[in-house]
Amino acid sequence: MCTHTQVEAKCQQVTERADKREQELSSRVTSLEEAGLQAENQLKELKETIFELEDQVEQQRAVNCHTNQAVLDMENLVKKLEEQKTDSERHLKMLTRQIKDEKEEWRRFQADLQTAVVVANDIKVEAQQELRALRRQLQEEQDRSAKLSTDLEALQGVRYSPLCAPSFLSYPPSRLKPLDSPCSASGCKPGATVKSLIKSFDTGQSEHPMPSSQRSPLSGIPVRTAPAAAVSPIQVSMSFLFVNYSSLLFYLSLFFPSLIPLTEKFSGCSEDLKPPSLMRKSPSLESVIKSPASFGSRTAPFSFNRGNSKLSVERKDPLAALAREYGGSKRNALLKWCQKKTEGYPNIDVTNFSSSWSDGLAFCALLHTYLPAHIPYQELISQDKVRNLTLAFQAAESIGIKPSLLMTTDRPDWQSVMQYVSQIYKYFET
Repeated sequence: MCTHTQVEAKCQQVTERADKREQELSSRVTSLEEAGLQAENQLKELKETIFELEDQVEQQRAVNCHTNQAVLDMENLVKKLEEQKTDSERHLKMLTRQIKDEKEEWRRFQADLQTAVVVANDIKVEAQQELRALRRQLQEEQDRSAKLSTDLEALQGVRYSPLCAPSFLSYPPSRLKPLDSPCSASGCKPGATVKSLIKSFDTGQSEHPMPSSQRSPLSGIPVRTAPAAAVSPIQVSMSFLFVNYSSLLFYLSLFFPSLIPLTEKFSGCSEDLKPPSLMRKSPSLESVIKSPASFGSRTAPFSFNRGNSKLSVERKDPLAALAREYGGSKRNALLKWCQKKTEGYPNIDVTNFSSSWSDGLAFCALLHTYLPAHIPYQELISQDKVRNLTLAFQAAESIGIKPSLLMTTDRPDWQSVMQYVSQIYKYFET
């Protein structure tokens, strides 16, 4: 009985422990179920987070692609800006050199202009002095004309004197004709009538005509020829002024070629200002104006014909006509001519008279336009500088242009290059 009680007590204890264990397990299952639900909820949230992160990743990739493209565009833009900067710097250097050359040319032009003004002032002073001398000569001629008029009146009074009648009757009527026609009836000037009267007396007393330098028996005045007698001192002085003006323009254009456009302008004005009445009244005056050598040995070696003076100036300075054709300075005109001649040739960019000619291709292209048999231009390359220059110099030397350049640097002396190109232009274009 004691044993049964112990067994029941043990069973009850086991049952209690089993119930307690069951309750613990139940609560644990419940907690695990709750944990599982929470885990499922967290899993769902994590999946949603993953989806969102994937979307963000895709968006970030798109942003990165756009950023990379923008970076590439910026790099290309930077390269273009660097190229533009390089071109701008090169253009700035070229403009700086051009401005420097133009300033130098302008300084030379001002110096030439100042010298021309000094020369013009000297010629003006000489012209004024000669004009005063002509005025004095005019006054002397007027006094001499008055004296001859007095002599004429005396001769007309002596004509009707009985003592002189036999000598006048011995003359033929044709030789006494100048005495029978007074000056007022003929409408001529007193000076011209006196000269014709003196000439009629001289031819009446001698069988042979007297030379123009012989003096008349009346007053010791040299007898002039008929054309010279028709020229009044006023006409001579006016013609002298026109000759000196044309002389001034000729000297300016001869010694200062940079002033040729200015002298041509005023030369045209002087042609318009010439009084045509002088030419019509006196053929001798026209010859005097056309040949200014008669006014002194100072102007004798030159011809003041406008066309001849321009031709002589162009022969001495062939770039003067080129400057008038293209406008601007001689250097720029020659540069434009070179650009025009080498247009269409590859690998040539003539922008100056220095670096543009260093590889020799520009020389070859320029000479190829005139001497294609001497220059195989299609075979030339810019890297073979020695061959290019050798061919160009040999072609130029074949026509008499000596090689005077030293192309040892990439930027040769622009004045030497310009002088050499000027010789080529002078040979083929003038």
